[in-house]
Amino acid sequence: MITINYQRFGTKGFQLRLRLYQDGETKFINVTKLLKGAIQKKHWNQQKQLFIPSCPFSNENNAILVQFRQKYDEMAINWTGSVFGMIAAMEEATEATDGMTLQHFIHIIISRLNECKHADGTIKGSFEGYEKLERRIQEFCKTKKIKYEKLLISDITPGFVEGILTWVEKSRKGKGRIYISKMLHAVISKADTDGLLKLDDFKKCNWVRKTKWSVEKCNTLTPEQCKQFASMNLNEISSSPLNELYRDFCLFILYTGQSACDAIALKYSNIQKIGGVSHFVFKRRKIAEKQVVPCAVPINTELDRIMMRWRRLSKDGYIFPIRSEEKIRTQGTNNGDIKHFIGKLNYWLKKVGKALGCTFSLHTYTFRHTSITYYISKGVPVLYVANMMGTSVENCEKIYYNNQGDTTSRNKVLAAMKF
Repeated sequence: MITINYQRFGTKGFQLRLRLYQDGETKFINVTKLLKGAIQKKHWNQQKQLFIPSCPFSNENNAILVQFRQKYDEMAINWTGSVFGMIAAMEEATEATDGMTLQHFIHIIISRLNECKHADGTIKGSFEGYEKLERRIQEFCKTKKIKYEKLLISDITPGFVEGILTWVEKSRKGKGRIYISKMLHAVISKADTDGLLKLDDFKKCNWVRKTKWSVEKCNTLTPEQCKQFASMNLNEISSSPLNELYRDFCLFILYTGQSACDAIALKYSNIQKIGGVSHFVFKRRKIAEKQVVPCAVPINTELDRIMMRWRRLSKDGYIFPIRSEEKIRTQGTNNGDIKHFIGKLNYWLKKVGKALGCTFSLHTYTFRHTSITYYISKGVPVLYVANMMGTSVENCEKIYYNNQGDTTSRNKVLAAMKF
């Protein structure tokens, strides 16, 4: 059921917004500009959801709020879908006959994304990027004196796109150029799929493209650095109470080659016996719907040790005490628990990387790349490694494998350099 209420926000002056919430999905609609008079924070009664009598134009403003909220309350009574789906449906019902607005189409995209969920109920992918893009387009429209709510999808032309990209470079000094370009291109691509625009018309736009594979992702740890990481005194590096959890989590990735988000979401129910040996059997969150053969990672004594250590603190069957059903249910951001933990962990790894003598920034994905490189260098067939890691042989060879970190193969070459 969708919960609807008004709430104050911001720190400068009085601002009011309508909040629509359901199962971690939230939509805010700013209603400040609808109100009259010099309203102060003390004039608003949050519990009663109205302005007190001493507020300027209190009766008129209260009537405005009741009228504005009414359509959302009526729509929510029998609505069984997502918040964004409801808003999109409302916009579709009231939309002008001369075409779909960009605002409506973006909300349709978000609604579609919110309908695709993982087995644990969290949303697949991320819709926040489209929300950020919409805010930037609104800012652009404001500077150009364009009414965003009236902007049609058919108004999105190569010239309009170039205008936004130029505005980003000049007015925002390039801040956000990559994600704005990427998300705007994604919107146009989806509009092409729906028959609303032609993607080919935008080929000559100056899209900002990020390097497909970062140089950082080629970095791996040496076997000596891995041993040092496993035994080093972390209290000399960090005062974090999560030092040991961070280390065990990274070692877990090092042994399994999993991505951080897959390791966080892993459960004891993913353990299966194959040929008498326990394995983690799972599909990667990122590609679950496309992955035909699940990953199968054999469990060794070190992985058993890590699981045993954290099982008492873990909840709801998860391997690590990071995720829980309660967190999933109450978090305000989609997969916020995963993003928060990885962000904190990567910050911690910067300190650890310096102590290990890394010449690059140490990240969680470094352990995955190190794992793949190490297993291949030890002669494990690339096909087997690819299945373990939930990727392709091509990706293992072209992206993950770091021949500079493959000291075993290097030594074999040195030994063979005799003519």
